[in-house]
Amino acid sequence: MIVHVLGRMTAGGNERLCLELIKRAPAGTRQVLLTIGASPYGALEPLFRAVPGLEFLHEPYSAAARFSFVWRMAMVLRRLQPRGLIAYSFGLHILVAVAAKAVPHCRVIARVGNPPPAQGPLRNMFRRLVQASRWVGVPLWSCSETVHEQLKQLGAPMPTDSRAMLNGIDLASLRLAAARGRAQRETGRPVIGMIARLDAIKDHDTLVRAFARLVKVHPTVKLWLAGDGARREQIEKLATQLAVRDSLCFLGFREDVGEVLGQLDVFVFSTTPAEGFGIALAEAMAIGLPIVATDVPACREVLAQGTCGELVPASNDAIMADKILSLLDDPEEARRLSARAAERAARTYDIETCARTYYAYLLSPGRPS
Repeated sequence: MIVHVLGRMTAGGNERLCLELIKRAPAGTRQVLLTIGASPYGALEPLFRAVPGLEFLHEPYSAAARFSFVWRMAMVLRRLQPRGLIAYSFGLHILVAVAAKAVPHCRVIARVGNPPPAQGPLRNMFRRLVQASRWVGVPLWSCSETVHEQLKQLGAPMPTDSRAMLNGIDLASLRLAAARGRAQRETGRPVIGMIARLDAIKDHDTLVRAFARLVKVHPTVKLWLAGDGARREQIEKLATQLAVRDSLCFLGFREDVGEVLGQLDVFVFSTTPAEGFGIALAEAMAIGLPIVATDVPACREVLAQGTCGELVPASNDAIMADKILSLLDDPEEARRLSARAAERAARTYDIETCARTYYAYLLSPGRPS
């Protein structure tokens, strides 16, 4: 049995990875999704519910009742007797790991989805969490080389078996969906788009400002924003102020990511240094879209230092607009970047390889106590 400990079934990168790993468990492996958020629900719930044989449990965490949470988790895990556990909530993984001590020889992995801040109290907290992870014997599997290296730079020894375990995507399904999307798209009207949660880790504002510049040159261009989140109202207000609200389409949460990507001319990933990977960025690469992304460490890694897409300085809407325009106006350059991106995605970000690595570790013999 493998237990997946998740905050809630929202539409983030960790949640999507959890779903893909559950779907690819070795035959005969019992799977349990244990949610620990105040509410287990979220946009991905129907997709989790559709997985045959997946069991659901909910043990909500409360900061005011940490000890009770650990005790309840320990009792649940003792009853389940899992061979392995993946904790997707970095920070709370320490409490989950302590509870897992109730099960002899259960391997635990903690998933890390974002890098530590460059400075301030939160950076110190990350350092303490790395130290605590080592004390409880839980390896940290980071979503990218960028996150792994930045954790190492905190100065605390990393737990044994920690590594960069790159996010994976379902290449075959994604490409089929993209082909369906291309068949649906309108002609003669360029569309740029971004798929990401509308939250503070991303930088939708710079994209909207770049789009306002772009509309002056390409009046028919459209911007699609797929995803939802707390910043939607602010982004809408900015688009209204810049007089581009009518050319901007908020798609909300979408299950058909591949079909949305298939209808785009250029994919833009405008984000901040807090970005850990950007799974939609890898998905856009996989279907051969030309890409413009913010030049932050995670995007630099995924785009191979800019050989698979255009990198622009953070918060620079003028350069972002120029790069988007150049890809729209130079199809040959766009095709060159797209081909490199598709080849790199196939080589590097295959979910099948990712899943095999997880389950080989969790189910291997000689499990530690």
